[in-house]
Amino acid sequence: MNFKAIKTTGISFALATAFLVAAGAADSSSASAQGWRGVDRDRDGRIDTRRELIQERRGFNAGLAKGRADAIAHRRYNPFAYGRFVSNDYRQGFQKGYAQAYRQFAFNRGHRYGRY
Repeated sequence: MNFKAIKTTGISFALATAFLVAAGAADSSSASAQGWRGVDRDRDGRIDTRRELIQERRGFNAGLAKGRADAIAHRRYNPFAYGRFVSNDYRQGFQKGYAQAYRQFAFNRGHRYGRY
């Protein structure tokens, strides 16, 4: 075997090893929030599907509307007064949206959060 063949084989082996190491490091990093096939990983490690994200968004928007209406009408802070929820994701989104809207409109109207 001549020197050129050994040199080519060694460089090829080194590049292949470097590629495999780099690919393994990229797969094991948890820096990205979006995982495989469009699923979202939450901070609690739970994997949300697209349907769950849509339910949470619908709940958030509904919560914004109800929280705003309650704050403007000077009603007490009570996100639990609005019946049954479709899913856990919808409920969480509703509570977040309700709290955000109620807080914003209650402070803008001059009364405190949760009181008249």
